[in-house]
Amino acid sequence: MEAKKLCCGIDVSHTKLDVCYQNNLGELFYLQVGNNNQGFARILEHTGVDYHFVMEATGVYYIRLAFYLHRQGCELSVVNAIAIKRYIQMHLERNKTDKKDAGWICRYAIEQRPGYWQMPDSAYFESKQLYNTIREYTEQIKRFNNQLHSLRLLPVPSKDTIKSLEKIIVCMEKEIKQLEQKLQLLLEQWQPDQLKNVSSIKGIGKRAAAMLIVFTQGFKHTHNHRQLISFAGLAPTQYSSGSSIQGKPRIYKRGGKNLRDVLYMCSMNAMKTNTACKALYERLRGNGKTGKQALIAVCNKLLKQVFAVVKNNSLYQPNYCSVKP
Repeated sequence: MEAKKLCCGIDVSHTKLDVCYQNNLGELFYLQVGNNNQGFARILEHTGVDYHFVMEATGVYYIRLAFYLHRQGCELSVVNAIAIKRYIQMHLERNKTDKKDAGWICRYAIEQRPGYWQMPDSAYFESKQLYNTIREYTEQIKRFNNQLHSLRLLPVPSKDTIKSLEKIIVCMEKEIKQLEQKLQLLLEQWQPDQLKNVSSIKGIGKRAAAMLIVFTQGFKHTHNHRQLISFAGLAPTQYSSGSSIQGKPRIYKRGGKNLRDVLYMCSMNAMKTNTACKALYERLRGNGKTGKQALIAVCNKLLKQVFAVVKNNSLYQPNYCSVKP
């Protein structure tokens, strides 16, 4: 039987790392280093490479450390911050400091033994940056258009201001087109089959297809459609207890808000062009569901179709019927 590795918990912040690691006797030791290569090397001076390193997924701050440990051949886990937070709350901890958090992450690693982190493809990091930039530019264009609308309603509008905003909008629209072309080429090289199959679904546009592939890392860790629905924050949830708490069922919004927003817009198109989604929407509306409830169901239907074409590596077949035994 393979002996369990010693654990090291790391609380990651912008400029520093708070580290808690155990020794062979189960004693915990603390260390604080900078979030840079010199700090990473200092951690390994104290632990060696044979530890199980565990950290939270904290934006982009953990990425450099994860890459460094991976290059050194270390085994590491990147855990959802909510899982660590709930673990600490379960132990009724009242205080919060970076040092304490590192200790709790180390204890979590010892008790829970989370799965090891797998290095994403380099194309994933590049395509994610491209997509996020496109989305940010799109949001900024919306803000500038709203500002233009307000300025044009003023009795004495500033022509120079309006001209400047219009120039910026034209420039950003040009940049978006160029970035979208680069993202499309990158996805065609990285996941050509997935891009073709997902895009074949009626209601799923180029941007939605790109977003689904990018943010699921090419569906690398998606094993069923329920995971995909939960990832988008569209899974149904119920909150009730006894006779006093009877909450209405609703979707569990902890997930990809941006993905959920894009899918909602896709559902408006799918309920008209996608045969299965149209039938679902009309049936639910006929059963008394609101338009929004029916559209959320269409979002889930789209994700089921997406998972099906990815799993079977085939184009979408609108007239497909499963054979019942």
